[in-house]
Amino acid sequence: MLAAFAISPISSPAENLVKEIKKAIERSTLDQPGTKPFHLQAVIAPSFERDKDSGRTGEVEIWWTSPTQWKRELRSPNFHQIEIVAGGRDWQKSEGDYFPEWLQETAVELVKPVPPVDQVLAQAKEAETRRIGPMTNLNWTTPSGTAEIPNILRSWVAVQNSTGLLLFAGGLGWGGEFKDYAGFRGREIARTINVGTPQVTARITTLEDLGEVPADFFDTSAKGPSSTLRTIVMDEVSLRRNLLPGDPESWPPVQDGPLEGKVTAEIVVDREGRVRDIDTLFSENSAVNEAGRHLVAALRFRPFQVDGVPTQVMAQLTMPFKTTRPAGTEHFESARTYFEHGRHVGFPAFGSGAPYVLRAEFETKGSDGIVGNGEYEDTWLSETQWRREARFGQSQYVRARNGDKTYQLAEGPDAGLLRLVMTVTEPIPAIDTFYEGDWRIKRDMVNGIRTVRVLAGYESPEGNLDREQARGYWFDDDGLLVKTYFNGMETQRSEFEAFAEVRVAHKINVLRDGKLAMHIHVTEIVPAGQVPAKIFEMKGHEWTRAFTAEVR
Repeated sequence: MLAAFAISPISSPAENLVKEIKKAIERSTLDQPGTKPFHLQAVIAPSFERDKDSGRTGEVEIWWTSPTQWKRELRSPNFHQIEIVAGGRDWQKSEGDYFPEWLQETAVELVKPVPPVDQVLAQAKEAETRRIGPMTNLNWTTPSGTAEIPNILRSWVAVQNSTGLLLFAGGLGWGGEFKDYAGFRGREIARTINVGTPQVTARITTLEDLGEVPADFFDTSAKGPSSTLRTIVMDEVSLRRNLLPGDPESWPPVQDGPLEGKVTAEIVVDREGRVRDIDTLFSENSAVNEAGRHLVAALRFRPFQVDGVPTQVMAQLTMPFKTTRPAGTEHFESARTYFEHGRHVGFPAFGSGAPYVLRAEFETKGSDGIVGNGEYEDTWLSETQWRREARFGQSQYVRARNGDKTYQLAEGPDAGLLRLVMTVTEPIPAIDTFYEGDWRIKRDMVNGIRTVRVLAGYESPEGNLDREQARGYWFDDDGLLVKTYFNGMETQRSEFEAFAEVRVAHKINVLRDGKLAMHIHVTEIVPAGQVPAKIFEMKGHEWTRAFTAEVR
């Protein structure tokens, strides 16, 4: 989501945008006046196999007649709560000393995808708005941190343009990704919701009319005392007032990245003042993340109270870090440096500027399951005049630029495959689509070649890369890109040949699950001669780059 915020803003009338967002929220909210009484059941489990031992499993059941009369039961391995709201009273019975924040947030998101709706609608008037492919994305920041350590809080909402439904939304203490919509009594309700970090997935298994319930079902008068347990969201200045003195912060030496910066974490403090959850943590140098996590987890606070009752607190916490390079070890440049250098030494469109025509052939399996051959051609005169085209069977994919106008044409059942061909031939991501702190850098060997690996996303302790999230790029000592990993695919680049001060890979193999899925062979790259200007224009196929990591 954060990568999406780097796309150029567009203008949109504020009043129309507020109406769109308000309508999207109302269409997907169960907990509001006018909703028919309902009964809902959902199961919660970790979204990814790597988090299967996180303990984040649970169940939610809700019986609802109105925003002021409902009953909810939550279960997780170490917590059980029944809550009844009726007759102006909020009655709770909780088993367990800590109300897991992921469970609380998920239970709310099932019926109220944007809890602070008034705040969101107010911010929508001034929010930064972008069209990102098929969606409209709003994001805004509010000041946070302290006077000594200023920071910001990020919030966002995205709506699918074609349906007007929420895709994702979030801020401190709320939010999720909404999928698998289906109708219910005039509403459109997401049946699958992803929440939190480590992420959990809630799946609605039952959503039906409430039907008849016992007469005393919502009666709290005979159920005994209420053991109220909830989490309140607090600003960082208020949070730090209760912070107890601790050991001095100690940061490990780092081989690469900034030596000074900030670590930002979203934390939940329990009723005894202990940090029980670190929902997200990121920094301006990912090499200090683990140390930052240990330091945050060790913090202690005086218990927070509301009306004299101990309560849980959620807040964003900012910690400055300052460290050094380890003695006698190699240090690395930034990810941006490796990407930009790799582009300029290995890809002719970013090298010396000499016009060229590059042609290649590729072999792969089409959507019909049959292995066939395709062609790729890249004609480049300058940064503002170029054309890339891939053909396979009855399919064609073209991108072009002429001056300030860019074009895109996608035809045939294998147009998506042809876009992949373009991504593979120029795979280094655009600088405006990533956050430097996401990338980790280290030495690695690739087929006997000494390389620098630049990696973002999850990597298991055994070195296995996550198929959905991991992105990796391996550069040799000359800066040439020899291997990549993204979307679960590995590419191997070899047979480099010189052209106009760059060295172009003439052989690219694409592997999925260790098996060859595509082979690309550059057959020639020659200086461009006379090229008719009309090939750089495609009337009726004007295109604006949005939310793509591809530079061209």
